[in-house]
Amino acid sequence: MSSITKAFLTLFFALAISCNISAQDYKSSAGLRIGTYIAGSFKIFISETAAIETIAGMSREGGNSIFTFGEFYQIHNQLTSDIPTLSWYLGAGGIIKLGNKDIKTNLLLTAIIGLEYTFEPVPINLFIDGTPYFNVINEVGFDAEASLGVRYVF
Repeated sequence: MSSITKAFLTLFFALAISCNISAQDYKSSAGLRIGTYIAGSFKIFISETAAIETIAGMSREGGNSIFTFGEFYQIHNQLTSDIPTLSWYLGAGGIIKLGNKDIKTNLLLTAIIGLEYTFEPVPINLFIDGTPYFNVINEVGFDAEASLGVRYVF
């Protein structure tokens, strides 16, 4: 198991044990996710703590375009009562990367863990997260990606 995967699993279990569940300050959000790929992001809460995030984007590798589509189920928790709009989340989902020319299509089974901060006076949300994944076709194996992003909340 790679050191990146071990680090994400350790962080996942540490946060799961130490944090309290609380409600989010918004119902849905839309914005931009930047990391290995650039993608649009739409998140909607389906309960006080559970959300579904859908992404669609693109990256370039070796002169080839790779289209990325994915969805994550996430559980959100307040990180500290001192900063109620700072939360952490974890979840799971899947990503499909559609390649062209020399890049093959890949299906990724993912976990996700991240932090997000929602500004109270303005409807803006910033986040950072990591997605360790297992590629189940073509390039079979474990790896991880990370993303930064900004969303408009409504």
